[in-house]
Amino acid sequence: MITAALATLAFAPLPKLTVKGPDLVDPAGKRVLLKGCNLGNWFVIEPWMLCLSDKFKDQHELEQILTSRFGAEENQRLMDLYRSSWITERDFPSIRSFGMNVVRLPMNYRQFEDDATPFKLRSDAWKWVDKAVYMAEKNGLYTILDMHGVQGGQSAYDHTGRADQNKLWDSPENRKRLAWLWAEIAKRYRTRSAVVAYDVFNEPYGGSKKDQVAVFKQALEAIRKVDPDKMVYAMGNYDDFTHYGSPKPNGWKNVAYQMHYYPGLFGGGDPTVMTHARHLKQLDLIAQQVKEFNAPFLVGEMNVVFKEAGGAGMMRRTFDKHASFGWATTMWSYKALSKEGGIGQASWGMVTNPKPAQIIDFRTASKTEIEEYFRSLATQPYEVYEELRTALTSKRPKLPTLPKLADPISKVPHQDRLAGWTASDIGDSLKGGLKVSNSSFDLYGSGSDIWGRQDQFRYLHHSVSGDFELTATLQSLADVHGYAKAGLMARASLSPSSPCVLLSVFPSGELQLAVRGEEGQEMTGLGKGLKISFPMKLRMTFVKGIVDLHWARPGGDWQKFQTVAVGFTPGYAGVVALSHDNRQLVKASYSDLRLVAVRN
Repeated sequence: MITAALATLAFAPLPKLTVKGPDLVDPAGKRVLLKGCNLGNWFVIEPWMLCLSDKFKDQHELEQILTSRFGAEENQRLMDLYRSSWITERDFPSIRSFGMNVVRLPMNYRQFEDDATPFKLRSDAWKWVDKAVYMAEKNGLYTILDMHGVQGGQSAYDHTGRADQNKLWDSPENRKRLAWLWAEIAKRYRTRSAVVAYDVFNEPYGGSKKDQVAVFKQALEAIRKVDPDKMVYAMGNYDDFTHYGSPKPNGWKNVAYQMHYYPGLFGGGDPTVMTHARHLKQLDLIAQQVKEFNAPFLVGEMNVVFKEAGGAGMMRRTFDKHASFGWATTMWSYKALSKEGGIGQASWGMVTNPKPAQIIDFRTASKTEIEEYFRSLATQPYEVYEELRTALTSKRPKLPTLPKLADPISKVPHQDRLAGWTASDIGDSLKGGLKVSNSSFDLYGSGSDIWGRQDQFRYLHHSVSGDFELTATLQSLADVHGYAKAGLMARASLSPSSPCVLLSVFPSGELQLAVRGEEGQEMTGLGKGLKISFPMKLRMTFVKGIVDLHWARPGGDWQKFQTVAVGFTPGYAGVVALSHDNRQLVKASYSDLRLVAVRN
């Protein structure tokens, strides 16, 4: 039994790490920098990592299929067979060979507790986490315990174990169950030096920032009643982590912070070297925020994936950049199957299958075939991502050349006025600026986005009453982020959730129409795909609820872009500047701004 073996380890336990300001230190006071990977798809199955996304949508559905066909006990036996096969003893020396010293262990609350009997541990609650921590420690790897799937789900994504839920935030019982479970985990591992941290919830993107803080505090309080010392991670929102506040004013001990970054995959633009170069620059601003908190920081998930985006060399650059700030990093993921087989031009894993992935349909395959499939995962040969292993362990790695980029602007460079116009920072965006020169001006704006249900950006606006025509020439837009924006906007009010219509331009020169028809409604986008070069002329005409949008090259004829009907009455019209990163400003350069009433 693994549990019994823990009391008499056949190897020396890992040294206990303690928090000292922003660092982790060993018993001799030497800083230890955590560098590792996630053991994804082990305890929370993600169908895409098995190349089976078209066979079942999440682990919940897979277990429903197995239960309906073979019964609950057989489902549990088959799931145990899967868990005994996806990650085995052979994997931990492999992880170490990449120069790593930690694994982040994505867990599923269903391992510990059944929904039918809440607040009661399963008889086998500790079987798999004990085994994982044991195998990791045996190979010199610390473990971060990550609650990847929480009671009710912290978002609607499949990586919670069950898609389309997001029922944590509005359920007092689910919140209480999560806190209770963390207390039980803390009782189990509070004296285990190999467990370096508790990660309360993964990617809590289904809740508001206020809810994220409240649920984290509830779990932290439960943990601290039984474990006063272990490091606990507060996972940020997709855009920021500062809503938790710094540890000292909160009275927190050994609380650390975490973010996940996937530039070129989930935000930031296309998967290119430029996108990653921009991201690495932007990390300087995040580092300033982390420094103010004086607490450890973890990039809990990241991956370049595409070789065209820099591949293994860009991964090394990213690990090194994090390390330069003293940050821990755990890439996603150690193992992922490839449909075609092999590493190829894109890889999510450090190891993968060399031959095409086996495709199995759990609805029709026999029990024997399912058993054979699960067992094969333990013995199938690996193709190792040797380029990545070399890049991460070499003293002189081959690194992609980064384009030279200007340093991020975080302080207002100019604060001029443009006669008849007013500049506003909408949605508590970082204070922007304005530099005016004759008929031209530079609008400096920040903000996370003009999208979703609420906006955050810089707006140079004029009040309107009735129909109007708004024109301007957009000379340039600094390429600080793939989704930075400039362009023309009509808006009902200056509320962050106001109805609006926006003709936006990205740094690539791509145009998009975005509309929010009602207060607080989700914004929708239309008409992407057209790219034109800077400078460009833009025109918005609003007549009786019909918005006509045109563009033109300087000296050229107007070209129709889109027409849309809106159901709100504009109160303001003007131009925007959005950096898509509320830590820095983007410069949008305009000329010939003109607003005239349209008489009918």
